[in-house]
Amino acid sequence: MRSWYPLRKRRDFERLYREGVRFRSPLLTLVTRTEPQPGDWRAAAICSKKVGGAVVRNLLKRRLRNLLDQVAWREGLSGDLALICKPEAARASFLEMQRHVQRLVARAGLEEA
Repeated sequence: MRSWYPLRKRRDFERLYREGVRFRSPLLTLVTRTEPQPGDWRAAAICSKKVGGAVVRNLLKRRLRNLLDQVAWREGLSGDLALICKPEAARASFLEMQRHVQRLVARAGLEEA
């Protein structure tokens, strides 16, 4: 079962980009906006056409959604987050992406203690 819901509406993305905090790695960017009251996480996996063709983008988005399922969210927080692929992600293995996501989540303070 997913621990997050998809982020879909344009106004939600605009609010996330406007109010969110960015954490960068060579492969990915994590944008997060947390809320202190308990609730649900909404997340998005984003790959632009700069990353590659449709097959590559779909593969990367599937990988990112899988990684989002693996992330443990801290109890008592909710909010929105987006994982954005950079062009270098097209040449990275799944394990490399997993390490980058874990580092970004740790830097953002979203890991469960």
